[in-house]
Amino acid sequence: MVQIKDGDRILFLGDSITDVKFNRKQNRKLGGKNNYALQVSKALQKEHKNLKFFYRGIASNRSYHVYDRLTADCISLKPDVIVMLIGVNDAWENYVPEQYPPLMRPFEPHMKEIFRRIKTELPETKLITLLPFLIDTVPEKEPFHKVLDVFRADLKSYAEGNTDELLDIQEEFYKAQESTEPYLLAHDGVHPTELGHSVIAKAVLEVLK
Repeated sequence: MVQIKDGDRILFLGDSITDVKFNRKQNRKLGGKNNYALQVSKALQKEHKNLKFFYRGIASNRSYHVYDRLTADCISLKPDVIVMLIGVNDAWENYVPEQYPPLMRPFEPHMKEIFRRIKTELPETKLITLLPFLIDTVPEKEPFHKVLDVFRADLKSYAEGNTDELLDIQEEFYKAQESTEPYLLAHDGVHPTELGHSVIAKAVLEVLK
């Protein structure tokens, strides 16, 4: 569990799923305007005073993009709590390498360095790491699970001993799909709808109680 205190600084770090502006602009297509970061923030504000929220999700980011901006978008903000969701774009880049330049910056060293810097430069900061996921909306994307699962397993191994909470969001969506049509959770399988984002928000809030 991660204890939230009045006045805490809370950072949401990641890619398009965390990107508030992206989800707002793409709302008509994706239906995720009220993304998980905003949902978590709203819930926390009901119980705590003077919380400061930072939204540093950028669409299409991979691990190396987050690594490149870690000082400006994380370390310098001195957050008390970080919620980080990254990795699906790294996996997708390896799933369809023909769509990307042949010289790729690898996932492993960048993720390991992100964890190392947060732990050493922000020793009092609590880190919540979310594992990436795929919602089973588009049958053609089903084979991507095999590639993504490798990245999820690697990310889990890098996070061990370097994160305060590790949340397997894929498992949360598997449970949600038992009673909810996948299309209602994410139209494209990757970017959640507002309902899909609520699944993530609920999981995050469970460890923040």
